[in-house]
Amino acid sequence: MSNSSPLSAIARRRTASTEAAAPGRHGWLHLCNGLDPIRDGGMVPSILGMTGAIRRARPDQPLTIVTPTPSQLGDTQLSEDLTLRGPETDFEAAIRSAEVVHMHGLWQVQTRRGARIARDARIPYLITAHGMAEPWALRHKRWKKALYLALVESRNLKKASCLHALSRPEIGHLRALAPDTPVCFVPNGVELEPFENLPDRSVLEQEYPELIGKFVLLFFGRLHLKKGLDLLVEAFGRLANDHPELHIMLAGRDNGAWADFRDRAEHLGLADRVTYVGHVSGERARQVWSRADAFALPSYSEGFSMAILEALACRLPSLITTACHFPELGMAGGAIVVEPEEESVMNGLRNLLEQTGDELRRMAENGRALVERQYTWDRQARRLVEVYEWLAGGGARPEAIAD
Repeated sequence: MSNSSPLSAIARRRTASTEAAAPGRHGWLHLCNGLDPIRDGGMVPSILGMTGAIRRARPDQPLTIVTPTPSQLGDTQLSEDLTLRGPETDFEAAIRSAEVVHMHGLWQVQTRRGARIARDARIPYLITAHGMAEPWALRHKRWKKALYLALVESRNLKKASCLHALSRPEIGHLRALAPDTPVCFVPNGVELEPFENLPDRSVLEQEYPELIGKFVLLFFGRLHLKKGLDLLVEAFGRLANDHPELHIMLAGRDNGAWADFRDRAEHLGLADRVTYVGHVSGERARQVWSRADAFALPSYSEGFSMAILEALACRLPSLITTACHFPELGMAGGAIVVEPEEESVMNGLRNLLEQTGDELRRMAENGRALVERQYTWDRQARRLVEVYEWLAGGGARPEAIAD
């Protein structure tokens, strides 16, 4: 193997990160922009699920989340075993005392500062991009990101001890930005227990009687242009007359896409067949999941969707796009996978609506079985713990490191 390969680079980075380590360093530190699920989006359940499972896997290892906005937790619940530090924290001291630093997201001030401090202290750090290195995402606000990449982010990525990919395509996206930086592949996971024994379907119908007797297709997530809601409403319009039972329910924070969806639905004469319940969490989210008959995520771009995993945990047949980067789900028979294009989404939705009850139940059970086998947080946490321990200077090369 040549000295320029990612695996040889791994050995050099591990040596550089650990040879000057101070003897008092201990614990793993996660650095993120915030933990408010409304303001900070889908990254929040990923970070909390990840850190909670890591804590269970290694209860003896101190684990801290550092965020500049702890007062904006919204209704986020932290594990009692996790330490949260905010802006009053000595940011530099927290990083310098850690054994491994795990940073979340790109294009953020605290990632820039954290990476610089970690490099200066020779502490290994890894970065999870959470889909922010996707080609679609890089084209959004393209010139700003190109400038920041050239001045700041490229160095952060290239000097990282490891980059963390949530999907197999993301391995390539990260390597395009930092060819010599090692990449580990550990997808998101899901806790199954919150999605057991869901409320009765009638609970939500008491508030939204328009759902009674309908086949409810649920979109769950940020209402953002990248989520392909334009594709969904246009497909809905083309199939509505043939499927009068179809009703769309949207759940999530509005990031500017709701007005367009609503206006399109009104133009198509379908406004009374759309229900928007806003941002939901906790028991309210369980009520929403329980009333859904199927799930749709027609995204143009995703990292690795937590909403898909939650839908599968709820045993919902699903319609997703190839941009969700979950081909394993289609191969397992747990979803209909289409291209993020209007015609393809329309055909996929028609296919879903024409499935028999037995076929829908089989699809739902296939998806749930896949999650149980491969996508629980406890499974993913064990893989990340191996990466952390290896970066800190111990253990064999983890299986999560991509070739």
